[in-house]
Amino acid sequence: MGKTEIFKRVVNRLFFEQDHKNPNAVVPVYYKFPDDITDRWEFSIKYVENFIKWYIAFRTRNIDILEEGFITIKDLRDFAKSKFEMTPSFERSFNLMEFLHDKAVVCPENSAVILPRTISDRDDSTIVMFLDEIQNLHLPQHNFRVVGYMQDAVESPTCPHYVTGSAMSFLFKILGTGSLYGRFKDKHIKQFTDYYGAELVRKASKYNQTKIPETMTPVISVHCGGNPFYINSVVEQSVEQGFELNSEEAINKILAIDLSAGFIYGELRDQFIKWINRLNNQNITKWILYLVGSRNK
Repeated sequence: MGKTEIFKRVVNRLFFEQDHKNPNAVVPVYYKFPDDITDRWEFSIKYVENFIKWYIAFRTRNIDILEEGFITIKDLRDFAKSKFEMTPSFERSFNLMEFLHDKAVVCPENSAVILPRTISDRDDSTIVMFLDEIQNLHLPQHNFRVVGYMQDAVESPTCPHYVTGSAMSFLFKILGTGSLYGRFKDKHIKQFTDYYGAELVRKASKYNQTKIPETMTPVISVHCGGNPFYINSVVEQSVEQGFELNSEEAINKILAIDLSAGFIYGELRDQFIKWINRLNNQNITKWILYLVGSRNK
């Protein structure tokens, strides 16, 4: 279970385990920052549309609204009116959507990110924003910046923002310096201890209907650095290869296979390519890799 899964489980509990008709219920909103949006208007429209859908989905306890093909944004206002009594401040969010589509807003990204707090303040309600992959706010291919506008958006006890990110260098630029400095507390998701890593090996072996000697369970965890995804991948790879993990040599062999063509390879390759793209706007990274590669040869 990674950071996104933790986010989604918290959101699901808030979504399904509250009385959605209670005006004091906490409205959960999940949004994942994509790494392929380069237009400020597109970003703003998507952000506001996502917020409106989550708000209505919670108030009506209808998760179908979150699906792209369920209802158009034009019909969503009438749908919401027929299901619950909208506050004037929330209903104005539909006006903002129209303004964004018509490009009738001076600073669209500011209007978008401040919307949840504005509604929670005016309605004296609580809205919780869960923003995943926040490092994508600071990609070099974007010709606009959102971070500065989030300063006011996150400074509200009734509209807290929880964020996740995986690129530490970008997270530091976003949360550790500048306008958002001091506005977030951090919680690192660390690797499993040997005890919990071994426990996951046992559960993974049981799920995959394979036997792993008890003495090898902590060894597998150590070799995988306590990474739960890698532990699962190694166990699954051993089953696929029909190879028992009954010795350290066997574990190294399965790791070598997965590192060259399995899940671990795919994940590391994806992270590596994203890292190059993010840092390579001046072609510096390519030169470093070229020089390192040439020297190693």
